Formats: sequence, structure tokens, C-alpha cells
Amino acid sequence: MIGGKTIRSLLAASLLMFLQATDAIAIMATPQLFDAPVPEAWRAPLTRFLSGLHVSDTMSTAEASRATVFRNLAGGSEMMIIRVRHKEACTVDEDECLTVIGHIENNELISDAMFYTGDKISYGDSKPRVPGAQSFPIFFYGKQRAVGVIVTAKGLVVSCHAIP
Repeated sequence: MIGGKTIRSLLAASLLMFLQATDAIAIMATPQLFDAPVPEAWRAPLTRFLSGLHVSDTMSTAEASRATVFRNLAGGSEMMIIRVRHKEACTVDEDECLTVIGHIENNELISDAMFYTGDKISYGDSKPRVPGAQSFPIFFYGKQRAVGVIVTAKGLVVSCHAIP
């Protein structure tokens, strides 16, 4: 005959099996425009950076460019996402522009990653299965492509996918 203690143990085990956590679907925020001006402290380094890329009219390009803070949960120096708005740095329809994720070092803008993408951004809420992942993904959206960026222990992973 099964005793009361055994029954309680079996009930507890079956309850734990029933309540076992399963994989959850990530909830994505609606992509938002990132359209804030480049912060004043970043403009001179951006101007020099653009000059090194041989972009014409670097001052007005820095003023026209848009930025948002790169939320690096892994820590480290402050990073910024800058969308370079200039005819030489954008597709003809201006859907995708050169986008720089970088930091300031010795008063110079240092690029951690550069890629072409649209002007909408959203943040994921779960870490992807990427070796060494240290952050939630950031997603950039254009009309035809989405770009994902993840911080890993060895640098940024950038991936691009067509939007169906």
C-alpha cells in the first residue's frame, strides 16, 4: 500500500512536471524611427570620421545624420548608433544608409561595425542562441531588409535578412 508521504511526493513531482517552464516566444516592440540629432560631443569625431571616408561636406552631413545610444548591456565604453544621411552614404531611395555603431577613443570615432540599413529600430527581449552572446538583439528595418546586431564576448555579430 502507498503511504501518504509517497502520494505527496508523487503529487509534487507531477505538479512540477505540469508547471515546467517551456520556451517562450519573444515579444518584439514595434520598430521606431531613430531620428535624434547626433549629440554635440560626438559631432567633431563624426566629422573627422566622415572625412576619412572621403564624404563631401562633412559638417552638414554630421548635422543631418541621426543617432541613438547603443544599449550595450555587456558594459564597456559608451557606444552610439549613427545613421549617416548623405547622398554618398544612402541608397537612391534613401531607404538604407550607412549605419555606424561606434565609440569614442582619444576624441576619435572608432567604428565597431558598419552596415547599410533602414531608419527603424527595435530591441529584442531574449538572448539569441549565438556563442558568447552578451546582449539582447537590436533590429534595424528598411523596406526590404532587416539587420540584427548582437554583442558577443568577441565583438558584434551582424546578420541581414530579407523582409517577406
